[in-house]
Formats: sequence, structure tokens, C-alpha cells
Amino acid sequence: MNDAQLGSAANRPFTQRHTIDFALGAAGLGIWEYDPLADQVQWDDRCLEIFGFLSRNPSYQEVIDRIHPDDVARVDQVLQRTMHSPQEEAYDQTYRIFRADTGQLRWVRTWGKSHLNSEGTLLQLIGVAQDVTEQVLSEQSQKQVLALFEQSPVGIAIIDEAELTFQTANPFYGYLVGRSPQQLVGKPLLEALPELAGQGFDQLLRGVIATGTPFIASEVKVDLVRNKLLETIYVDLAYQPWRNATGRISGVLVVATDVTQQVQTRQRLQESTDQIRVMVESAPFPIGVYTGPEMNIRFANQAIIDVYGKGPDVIGKNYPELLPELAGQRIFEQLQQVYTTGVPFASGTQRVDIDHGGNLVPYYFNYNFTPLFDANGQVYGVMNTGADVTELETARRQLAESEARFRSLIEEAPVATCLFVGRDLRIEVANDTMIGYWGKDQTVIGKPLIEAVPELAGQPFIQLLDEVFTTGKTIELKAGRAQLEVGGTLGTYYFDFTYKPLRNAAGDVYAIMDMAVDVTQQELARQALAENEVALSNAVELAELGTWTLDIATGTTKLSQRHADMFGLGMTHLPYETALAIVHPDDRDWVQTAFEQALQPGSSGQYQAEYRIINAHTKQQQLIRARGQATFDIHGKPLRIAGITQDVTLDRQLQLALENEVQNRTQELAEANTLLTHSNDNLQQFAYVASHDLQEPLRKIQAFGDILKTQYAAGLGEGADLLERMQAASSRMSILIRDLLNYSRITTRREADAPVPLNQVVSAVLTDLELIISETGAQLHIGPLPTVTGDQGQLGQLFQNLLANAMKFHRSGTPPIVDVRSQLVAAEALPTGVRPARLVSTYYRLDVIDNGIGFDQKYADRIFQVFQRLHGKQQFAGTGIGLAICEKVVVNHGGAIMATSQPGQGATFSIYLPA
Repeated sequence: MNDAQLGSAANRPFTQRHTIDFALGAAGLGIWEYDPLADQVQWDDRCLEIFGFLSRNPSYQEVIDRIHPDDVARVDQVLQRTMHSPQEEAYDQTYRIFRADTGQLRWVRTWGKSHLNSEGTLLQLIGVAQDVTEQVLSEQSQKQVLALFEQSPVGIAIIDEAELTFQTANPFYGYLVGRSPQQLVGKPLLEALPELAGQGFDQLLRGVIATGTPFIASEVKVDLVRNKLLETIYVDLAYQPWRNATGRISGVLVVATDVTQQVQTRQRLQESTDQIRVMVESAPFPIGVYTGPEMNIRFANQAIIDVYGKGPDVIGKNYPELLPELAGQRIFEQLQQVYTTGVPFASGTQRVDIDHGGNLVPYYFNYNFTPLFDANGQVYGVMNTGADVTELETARRQLAESEARFRSLIEEAPVATCLFVGRDLRIEVANDTMIGYWGKDQTVIGKPLIEAVPELAGQPFIQLLDEVFTTGKTIELKAGRAQLEVGGTLGTYYFDFTYKPLRNAAGDVYAIMDMAVDVTQQELARQALAENEVALSNAVELAELGTWTLDIATGTTKLSQRHADMFGLGMTHLPYETALAIVHPDDRDWVQTAFEQALQPGSSGQYQAEYRIINAHTKQQQLIRARGQATFDIHGKPLRIAGITQDVTLDRQLQLALENEVQNRTQELAEANTLLTHSNDNLQQFAYVASHDLQEPLRKIQAFGDILKTQYAAGLGEGADLLERMQAASSRMSILIRDLLNYSRITTRREADAPVPLNQVVSAVLTDLELIISETGAQLHIGPLPTVTGDQGQLGQLFQNLLANAMKFHRSGTPPIVDVRSQLVAAEALPTGVRPARLVSTYYRLDVIDNGIGFDQKYADRIFQVFQRLHGKQQFAGTGIGLAICEKVVVNHGGAIMATSQPGQGATFSIYLPA
């Protein structure tokens, strides 16, 4: 392309690039051109949208002005270098802009190339632009999340549900557990951290995975191997369920914060609280508190009173008036400066001349003026502490440390602390913990206690505080019960209280330091434990059990009174050997062995035995049943074994009597079984007679009737009808005898059980029923059926009768439709009223469903009885024995059968057989 072809961007038709614009616009790219001669930038619609310009031809400076100040120099420098390069050069920059129309901050990427004429002069700069805000923000977010995870001062790990395997862990988690992340990731919890075995963390993790309930706990004690040493640390621990993309819990997010230093610090502070309090009151170095601009002395310990040298009555006096000799020594100015600015002052070693008895006595002090702030952060006074450098330099350092610890303890420690001043118990100071216990806010400061916390009226605390003022004695109250209104709700709380009187220089109590520890949860647990112990004791007494405990170290056995009475002993504490001597000599060795096995390290620690004793008082033999559980220390060494004992002598005698009774009943049953066998033999004999002796005359009647009908029908006249009725009656009699014989056989005989595929059974039955199927035009749908254990012949007769009935009792003009289905049913899901002959966990339910005439549901039980018919013989043939045979077959196979129907709506016969 030559110079003439390129021309000026301002003069060239912009439409010649529409095809390219369309393709680039589809990719979210805008096209721009810069004409250096006209100093104009030409935009397409996409660029206008990206930069928010209304004009298609802004100047270069207008474009530069929209770039973020932090990016403009870089972008301008690159563009200038590109435009002034002696050869054609490309550039690519990503930067921030402020849209010209809305001022909105966006990230854009522009890239392009310069075009020069043959003389090396810039003709135009052409390029594309793209809004990349979302990509940049996404990359920044990912980088921030990754940096947060890697640099977090909190231990974070993800543990997979499969064998509690570490999926990931950040460096701080590795630091907490004394391993690098590479030593953790991919390993199960107890393989990576074997010292955690037995500490319960694996059970907690599995509980979170199983229930989806997070586990959060503070100051959890953990024993870990760090730097090859077993250390105890404390962590604030959170286990959160970790869900995959489908929402299923696939692991646990573990977040652990190291609070070891805080816990150890609090423990040390707790131990030193009393020591610090006493130290402040009786400190040998001066302490004074001055309030207001006039520096009124509100507190002065004996040491500072001695330094003043003006007598003990200094409280309430103004500091400058009490010590006028300090004028000119800059102390008053230092005090006022501290009071005015709130900035503490420390003198270092300073000489102070004080008038004692008309003489200026030089002292050398390291003194401090510390501002005292009220609840609103305003200075209300100055605390003056000092130390005689000459004699008390060591004490001064201890004072500074103690004073810092004391101040930190009051302001930050979790121990609730407050100061009551005067007999009206005005609240001088209270930390946030104490105010939180009261359920109030900082407005209580300066109010009498009964006004600030009115619900304490009628409770013993006001009286106890007054008693401390009166007697000057410290009162400690363990688990004191208090009714407090917290969050608008009056509740019951328990605290350990300490009321410590504070005395002025005259020895009079002027204030009380109140410290309280919330023990509500511990007290409620103690009460619940006491209730449980009472309930357990009542249960033991009700069951007439004796209790015992054997201390392994001392060999001493402690018995309950009932246990001692049971053994005929007059004492409840005795050596183990004495208790063992009461055991019957023949049982003593194995009882001793059972004890020793229960005490073996690594055993379950369970002990149980049933043995004889010789009562120490009555000398009678008794039978004793005992159970116990051993307790071991962390090294597996047995500490004690405790348990219960029951006298089962009478129970055993009753058992023997019952066994004799059972033996007698067994003999009676054997005799009854013999009679039943004889009865079955008779029934078999009856079946034989019915099969042969009764059927034979009927066959002859039918045969002779056929001869008469064939050879003499013409001469019989009206007798032919009688002959026809005789043959029909004999035929029904024959069928009845056959059905009775079948019922008898099913009742008295069953082949050995074997696996029976029911689909094969039904297939054989359908072959036998081909004629009735053809005559009725029946449609039978047989679904997949199970294989059951039973008698194939009887099961065939069951389906033969049910399918034949389903086709026989069809509606006139409607071909029968029969469905046979199967499903598995749990025992607990059986319908009400279904009581199988044998109880198992699951049953096969087999349904035979027809579209026949149906019946009234009130006859559902009657139809299974022998000779019970719901329809006349002329309407439907039959003997009324078929369904009775079906029920007998089902019962023989341990199952149950039921029928449901409505007239004209068909019937369903449901068979339940053990699976």
C-alpha cells in the first residue's frame, strides 16, 4: 500500500472496513485509527461503547485524559515510542480508563501497529480495543484468594471423606502441626499426624461428614509432635462440611487459629491476680490518684502518704495546696500537661524537695504521671507513681511490670472486675466483661449498683457487699446464683465471686473490688451430674444391687452397705484378699483369673462372673452375679475396677424349678405329638377310603347311567331327566371328594423344601388351563416372578386355583384379563391384618389381579373357609374348597394371603411368602 492509497484517515471512507468491523465486533473488539496530521482518533461503534465517547473523532489528548492517572504515563510513553519509531512497530497495552459518559472505571486492552510512508513518516496508527474488565477482575480475585490462602495467618486445610485424607493445607496449617504441606497432602489424617490418635479429632471429622453439622470450639487442647518434641497447643477450631458441585458432603474444611499464647497468658494472669492486687495495696512505693484540674487527691497509698509528710489525712485535698513547696520544681506543670493532653509523663531520675516539719528534705524519685480516662475516653485524673531510686530501684521495676500487668488485667482480661466506692456501692469502674454479665452498657459507670442493676434487689449480693464494708473481711462465694436481665430476658446465672475491701490511709474500707467468673455451664453440669447420681443410686437400690470399687494401688475394696450385707460383712472397707476369701473355694481361682484378665493392659477392662460365696454371717451358700469395668491411666496401667453385684440365689432356684416344669411340659407335648401322628395316620386312611372306596361306587353309578342313557333313553320317558340329574349329582360328588382329598393331602403332607421358580410353575399351570383360556378368550399378563423355597406341587395347585377362579368369575360379555405381579416388601411395611405364619425381615408379595365380578369386601375372610360360596351352584360351578386349599398352601409355606375387592370391580388376591 503506497502513501496515496493510505491517505489521511480523516479523508478515507470509513465504510470500507465494515466487513472486518463485523467480524471483530462479534469477538467484542472495536476498531480505531489515529491520524497524526489531524490529531484525531476515529472510532467504530464498539470503541465508542467501550470508552463512552459521543464523538467519533476525539483528539489524542482527549483519549489520553480518560486514562487512569496511574496508567497514563506508561500508555502515553508506549504510544509516543511507537509513533516516533523509524520503522513500523506494534504495541499492546492493558490499562484502566474512566468512561467519558459515566465516569465508570473499566479495564481495556488496546493493540495496534504504526504505518509509515516511504520516507519513514507516520501516516496512521491503526488498532483494536477490547473491554477486559471481567477478565482482569477475575484474575485479580483468583490471585487474591490464592494469596489469602497461602499467606493467611490462620491454618486452613481440606480433608476428604475417603479415609480422612488431606486434599490441601496452607503453610500456616503446616506450621501449626509441625509439618510442611507436602508432608500432609495426599495422606490420611492419622498417617500424617499419628499423635492425634485417641484425641477424638477423627471422630469429630466423621461426625461432621455424617451429619452435615459444623463443629466449632474455642481453645481446643491438641498434643502435637513439633520439632521432634511432643507439645501442647491450643487452637480455636472450626470444622465446616465441604460440599462438591452436586451439593453432597465430600469432606471437611478445617480452620484452626493458634491461641496458645493467649491461653497461656490468661493462665499466668489468673495465677498472679491475687498477688498483683495485694502488691498494689501494700506496695512500698508511692501511688496516688489526683482528679480534676485542681488535682484533688482521690487515692494515696501509705508509701506516698509517707512521702508527702503531711499526715494521713490527705484524701480530698488538692495536691498543690498540700505540697506548696513543689512550686518551681515543674511538677505542677507536668501534672497539668498530662491532664490537658492525656499524654503520660515519666521523669526518669528526678530530685524532689519536700517539706517535712519545716525542713526541705531532698528525695530522688523515678515518678510517673499517668492520665486516667473515663468510659468516654476523657481524662478525668492523673495517677502518680514513684520509686526511691536509692533504696527501691528493684522494687520500681517490679512496680512498673506489675502496674502494666494490673492495668492490662483490668482492661482486657476475661475476668469480670469492677470497683464499688462508698456505702451506696457507686460503680467507679467496671470492665466490659462485668458490664456484659450485667447485660448493661457503659452508662452504669458512676451509678449506685442497685440503680444500675435493679434486678439485684432482694438478692443477697447487696447485703454481702455491705457486710464487707462493715467487717472489712474478704468474702468469697462459689457458684453464687444470680438473677440478671440480659438482652431483655431475666435469666439465672452462676458466678464465683470475690469481694475484696479496699482501705484508705486511715484503714477504713472505702471501696470494694468485685471479681466474678461465670460458672453457669459448670454449675448446671454439676447439678445435672448430681441428679444423675441420685437417679443412679435410686436405680441401684430399686434393683437391690450392691456396688463395689477396688483400688489397685492400695488393694482396698470399698463396698456399699447393701453389698456388705449381701456378703454378711460388718464393714464396708476391707482388703481385697478378705473379700476374695468369702468366695466358695471351688470358684475362687477362676474368679481371681477373671479379675486379672480384666486388669490386663490393652483389654476391654470388662469383668463379669457368676460364682458361689459362703455368707460370712449365716455361713449359707449363695449364688452371686457380678459385673465390673476397669479404669486405666494414659500408659495402660490399671487404676481401679468398679462394678455391681446381685444375689441371684433365688433366681437360680426359680430357674431350676422352671426347667423341671419345661421338662414335664416337653414330655406332655411328646405324648400329644404321638396322638397327633396317630390322628394323621387315621386321616391318611380316610383319604385312602375317599380315594378308592367312595370313588368306586360313584364311577359305577356314572357308568351305568351312561349305559341307560345310551341304550334305553327312548324308553325312559320322564325318567331320562331323573337320570340326567342323578349323573350331575354323582359328578359333583366325585369333584367334592377329589377336592377334599387334595385339601387333606395339603393339610397332612408336604414334600421336602426346594427352590421353586414361580415363573415355571405358572407356565405349567397355563398349559393345564388352555381349554378355559380358549373358551373365555382370557388375556393373562405374567410379570417376572421370584424363586421361593417350598413344595412345587402345592405351589402349582395354589396358582391353578387362583387363575382358574379369575377366569371363571368373569363378567358376562367381558373377556377376563388377569395380571400376575411380584414385588419385595419389608416386614414393617406389611398391611395391617397380614400375619405371616413365619416371621422374616422381607417377603415376596405376589398379586393375582382380575377384572371379574368381584365381591363385597366384608366377605374377604369368609371366602377362604371350607365349603364357603358367595354364588349359587347354578350360576358358577364349584365345591367351595379351592380358596381354602390356597390359604392352606400359603400357610404351609410360612406366608399369608388376603383378598381385596368391590362388586363389579374385579378382585386382587395378595400372597406374602418369606423371601
